[in-house]
Amino acid sequence: MAIRATGQATIIDVTDAYSIILTSEAYTFPGTTSGASAGQKCATQAVAYCGQNQCPVVVVDAKSIICPTGITAAVTDSGTASPTITFTTTAVITSSCEATIPVTVDGITINKKFSFAVAKTGATGAKGEAGRSITGVTNYYLATSAATGVTTATSGWTTTMQTTDTTKKYLWCYQSITYSSGNPTATTPVIIGTHGATGNTGATGKGIKSVTNYYLTTSAGTGVKTDTSGWATTPTATTVTNKYIWCYQLITYTDNTTEKTTPAIIGTHGATGAPGAAGKDAIVVTVTASNGTTFKNNNGSTVLTAHVFKGGVEQSITDAGVCGSLGSIKWYKAGSNTAAATSKTLTISADDVDSVAVYTCNLEG
Repeated sequence: MAIRATGQATIIDVTDAYSIILTSEAYTFPGTTSGASAGQKCATQAVAYCGQNQCPVVVVDAKSIICPTGITAAVTDSGTASPTITFTTTAVITSSCEATIPVTVDGITINKKFSFAVAKTGATGAKGEAGRSITGVTNYYLATSAATGVTTATSGWTTTMQTTDTTKKYLWCYQSITYSSGNPTATTPVIIGTHGATGNTGATGKGIKSVTNYYLTTSAGTGVKTDTSGWATTPTATTVTNKYIWCYQLITYTDNTTEKTTPAIIGTHGATGAPGAAGKDAIVVTVTASNGTTFKNNNGSTVLTAHVFKGGVEQSITDAGVCGSLGSIKWYKAGSNTAAATSKTLTISADDVDSVAVYTCNLEG
């Protein structure tokens, strides 16, 4: 079955250091063909931990929050254990944007990001153009001391692996994808490794020795694993039949241990559109958590709930996960291609989380 839309939730079990958590880090405003209207609201709470203990005083100053144009922020309960930040649209929002929230605990200020997206109603589509396929994928690497703020425009990127050290301990990576029709695109840079430092009493840390990309062009939109046959180190062109190109990375560390990432779709073959066909409404899946997304000291539980929006209008989902003719809701835990449940909700306890666990909610139909 095809994946029509995807939502995601990251569950964290805090055990050490200072951690600032937003109970929600993103929100999608439903909108019309022109964007999300003024007067819409969303909220999140800031929670802080020191080690295994929740901090009783967390300070968020509304005047210090940097908001994008057309959005304002208000704060209630600053100075308590969980201040609430409420965002309000004051103008029509047409595209994705983000706010920066300075959160202060015990004299330490940490900036958190909150992202906004807009689910627009689909407009009548123009005459379709000929499909395109992926013709190449190039990895770019950058070893740097920066843990945030790295973009494709940051200087120093190379196509060969760079070595991390105690100063430049973060290894970033992004992919430049070229197509048969031109107009290459670049993925968002992410940290794929951190230099292992020698602990006070621990053994010497390990770094990344190499990263090898593996590609698979197939007709399967789901169920692809690292042991599926046909993987190769160079991508092959997609077709109308084999329209999905998957990718995973084999990471080799300096101690010669290896790790494989979870396969993900990085491109889909574009079909020739019909002339003057009516556009389809955007389908968006979001996930909310009844008790937040942070557990403390391996205690707690939360209920993840799926929400489906079509053209900015929320759709009904049965307890069994059926969303009308759009398909069914299926939950997956990162590292597994087998659905953990087919249902509207999924209950997560601290026993299910080892430090961090990512749960993906797919609308499949």
